[in-house]
Amino acid sequence: MQVKLFPNSLVTALLLAAILLSPLAGGTSQAAAAPGKPGPALETVLQQFERQVEKALRDFQVPGMAVAVIQKDRVVYAKGFGVKETGKQEPVDPHTRFQVGSTSKAFTATLVASLVDEGKLAWKDPVISHLPGFAMYDPWVTKEFQIRDLMAQHSGMKPYAGDILAMIGYGRGDIVRSTAHIKPVSSFRSEFAYVNNLWVTAAAVVEAKTGKTWEQNIQERIFDPLGMSESSTSQEDLFKSGNMATFHTFDGKTVKPIARDWPFFNWPYVYGPAGGINSNVLDMARWVRMQLGEGTFEGRQVIGKENLDFTHEPQTPVPGGKNAYCLGWVKTEYAPCPLVWHNGATTGSATLVMMAPGLDIGIVILSNLVTPAPDTLGLVFMDLYTGKKDAPDRLGTALEGWKKKFAGKAGMSARPKGATPPLPNAAYAGAYESPLFGTALLMERQGQLVLRLGPKGFEFNLNPWNRDNFTIEAPGFGEGDLGAIRFVVGADGKAFAFDFLDGDGDVLSRFERKDRKE
Repeated sequence: MQVKLFPNSLVTALLLAAILLSPLAGGTSQAAAAPGKPGPALETVLQQFERQVEKALRDFQVPGMAVAVIQKDRVVYAKGFGVKETGKQEPVDPHTRFQVGSTSKAFTATLVASLVDEGKLAWKDPVISHLPGFAMYDPWVTKEFQIRDLMAQHSGMKPYAGDILAMIGYGRGDIVRSTAHIKPVSSFRSEFAYVNNLWVTAAAVVEAKTGKTWEQNIQERIFDPLGMSESSTSQEDLFKSGNMATFHTFDGKTVKPIARDWPFFNWPYVYGPAGGINSNVLDMARWVRMQLGEGTFEGRQVIGKENLDFTHEPQTPVPGGKNAYCLGWVKTEYAPCPLVWHNGATTGSATLVMMAPGLDIGIVILSNLVTPAPDTLGLVFMDLYTGKKDAPDRLGTALEGWKKKFAGKAGMSARPKGATPPLPNAAYAGAYESPLFGTALLMERQGQLVLRLGPKGFEFNLNPWNRDNFTIEAPGFGEGDLGAIRFVVGADGKAFAFDFLDGDGDVLSRFERKDRKE
């Protein structure tokens, strides 16, 4: 979902008036949503910036992108670049809808702000006072956990803790309950660690206080007042919109479209409060106008200024000294004034919303491939807008790092030299149970060890790595993307437990064999 500064796609920080003829190289404007005319200085900036956008599309192999620029409560630029799907000619336009990933978090924080406005809760209320069933691993932390802590990214859990639950069919209620079983890796409130699961809990609080779903609250409290008529919160609504980007993956060599029937397509909507909004740059520009307008939109106070401002206030320092996480936003030191921003990534789309409130300027970038391009282009735009003569080559540096990432990943995919073959599959097969994941079945099918997991019974192939260690293989993911399995074998030569490891090799949860004899 993003922010890794800048993050994991599984989740976890942008233009010329002429329309070029080639959809792969140029952009498409919509007369129906023609932005206001920028002043001469901004027009020059946009012309320079557009060349950087086109360069980023080529260098990062992004099929399509859309950009909007907001200045002084006016959309002064809105344009599409490239195509909706690689290999096809239908261009992206300002109405094209994308998944906006973790930029959805600020919407959830704003819902909470609206309830604080109404006196239904307070930022420092204990979560258990509104959601009695909430629990963290440590009972003391459970007692002390405040509403603001749900959105401040300092829970003590490892980054992206439990994200796989949404991938394999668990629902929001399961995700809320899961935090009681996830061991912390740091002290509560001591370190920045980006997670998605607690945003589902924040939404559960909103639902408990309003009697309405997160989706209904988003529609009634944000979409409707802002006129965001082309935004939605479900996979079904995205598919039937008629003008949506196809999302893509990249393995370091080839960009490939993600099929609509991909079995894991729905995971961002399970994690909806953390990353499940669909939108386009025109609607997202309305959202930015309200943010820059301190809660007002076209003369109406949508959210109270004080509580909206609170979502922009730093809560957790981020290592490096220039960034702090707020509530659904990141605040970054930048001259002449701080930037308030957030990025987002689903499996096949990347997003950036960036504002400089002190300059009354904002930018939205939506793309249909996860790359560093949106984050980098946001800073490139701000460099141009503020007239920095000595600005670094941000795109060049980002591209170099991007290439190194894939080169390093390729090197990690090879099995270790002298790897030991596994035991016969029968030594591992059986039923296992975990407090976090529930029951798992390990089966042999045509010589392949298969893991069945989750309420929908998703099946994953286990590929031998080294003796009792296996990587997890699933359609649409690279080897090891979903983690690995490490069996614990007894003296009888039969596995009595296994550890589910994340991509870093850390234990997510231990599964014990259900029929184990003590």
